[in-house]
Amino acid sequence: MHWFTVLITLGIVAVSAVGSDGQELPVKSSVENLSHIPRPLEHDANKPNIAAASDKLSTDGYVVFPGQFPHHAHLDVKFEESVTTAQTSGSLITPNYILTRSNVFRISNPYGVAVLGIGDASDTTTQQRINFTKSGVQVHPSYDIATIRLEYSVALTKYVQPIRLPRLSDSRKYEMMEGTNVGSFYGPRRYSRNQIMSNVDCHEQHPYAFISSYDICTNAFVGGSFCKMTYGSGLIVEDEKGRILVGVTSSIYACELNYPTVYARVAEHRDWIATNSNYVFDV
Repeated sequence: MHWFTVLITLGIVAVSAVGSDGQELPVKSSVENLSHIPRPLEHDANKPNIAAASDKLSTDGYVVFPGQFPHHAHLDVKFEESVTTAQTSGSLITPNYILTRSNVFRISNPYGVAVLGIGDASDTTTQQRINFTKSGVQVHPSYDIATIRLEYSVALTKYVQPIRLPRLSDSRKYEMMEGTNVGSFYGPRRYSRNQIMSNVDCHEQHPYAFISSYDICTNAFVGGSFCKMTYGSGLIVEDEKGRILVGVTSSIYACELNYPTVYARVAEHRDWIATNSNYVFDV
């Protein structure tokens, strides 16, 4: 566990942290003018994110073919007594539950539809659309992670399949492994592959995000700076037993900045996920 100290006064921000071993972690630089800090991206339907030609790391990734990522879900979210709508992504972890980011669901009374089996956007024959209600949404009280209970179970096909989560005995940090992330709301689905970096390196390289044990990061300098990312989408790795969902997209900045992408680390939330879904973790 890390202990945080945050001081905001007279326009000055200082952040320090002490690890469980008592060693102080690197201190993020103080800033005197908060207005210049890049904010995490918010999706705008009129301004789809495209690769910046001036940045050699900037990439739109690779086109997803039907059935390539059968766990991936698109979530159309609405809110009672509001005209506001939102789009986010998630990952199917059982036939009844999706794991996603919590931030959008903190707005009062969210409900909507989950779209699974997304292949070619023009071909809906592989898709399943299942509603969810506000009673089916469980939001973590402190961290950017949530579960959604679907109104009924998905029909398992080669286009719609749940993904497994880290087993209870899996203590790996996944550093230096290849992580895959699916994105893009607009046009064909796309994905990228990036190297997972250590939390120490991520903390040192990211100028505006404090990185704790509850985070996992990917390196834009090994795989490119993905311009088609979506919040809530899963970070997956592969081992000898197949794919594992290890992160949930939490912090995205403009791709031309080349910052590490930050995900909620799934392994740190296994107890909470087990309590707030019907996922049964392997030992």
